[in-house]
Amino acid sequence: MVDVASLEDVPLREVWPDEARDFTPWLAAHPDHLGKALQMDLELEGDEVAVGPFSADVVFRDANTGHRLVVENLLEPTDHDHLGKLITYAAGLEAHWAVLVAKSFRPEHRSALNWLNSLSGEGSGFFGIEVHAVRIGDSPAAVQLNVVVEPDDFSRSARAASKTVSAWNAGYVDWWAEFLPAFHQAHPGWSNAQTPQPVNWMSFPTGRSGVRYLLSFSYPTGATNYSLRTEVYIDDGESFLPLLEARRAEIEVSCDLALRWEPIENARASRVAAYLDPVDPADRESWPRYRA
Repeated sequence: MVDVASLEDVPLREVWPDEARDFTPWLAAHPDHLGKALQMDLELEGDEVAVGPFSADVVFRDANTGHRLVVENLLEPTDHDHLGKLITYAAGLEAHWAVLVAKSFRPEHRSALNWLNSLSGEGSGFFGIEVHAVRIGDSPAAVQLNVVVEPDDFSRSARAASKTVSAWNAGYVDWWAEFLPAFHQAHPGWSNAQTPQPVNWMSFPTGRSGVRYLLSFSYPTGATNYSLRTEVYIDDGESFLPLLEARRAEIEVSCDLALRWEPIENARASRVAAYLDPVDPADRESWPRYRA
């Protein structure tokens, strides 16, 4: 007989004794745990972020869209106090997404989040996430973040959303709907992004704050047609770019691409980019070549 161990619940206070001193810093330091639950690539904007005389527990940005996400957390069942704080902080910080993380959700608070979602516009809303800790035998505790409330349209087909945007932007939805599965197959674990967006660009994490990978259909300066641009986008106060420039020759040989090292006009940011041109975003027969 195969010996199969049992999965056991671990008291949350055994893992994080104090909500403010232990759990909030853990959430801030591990954005990928929450990102996987929300299907977003999250980058930390700050913890204990000031909102008037108060402070939001954790604030992230979705690297794929740039949208702000506010988190309010507690290690007990939900209560009116934390729900009210979440709404206040989301409004004060003009966040697209608001996330309440708790040990469990009381029915009235689950209903309140669902009601708020019914009033929210597309591309914004409220999430409820239950946090659990488990272990097998004497193993270290593992964390489970389970989404129990999400915006009404968050799990709908991306192509259904394309009906509400222009035909041109709907084409971008279709492009990303084909691109993302191939991307995840080629590079598993790189990104949590699953939902195609009606825009011409998408961002992917590098693991370093202020530095991102971007892929976009763009018009380069002076061009008369679209290019497909892939780039390292650097906006970290110019501390990382000199490190790349010091190894420029080595990088260009390794990439085997015609790289352009470009400052971005009227911005402190810079990019190291490669271009495929000309391309036509509407030429669907060429999408496999563009994607490759």
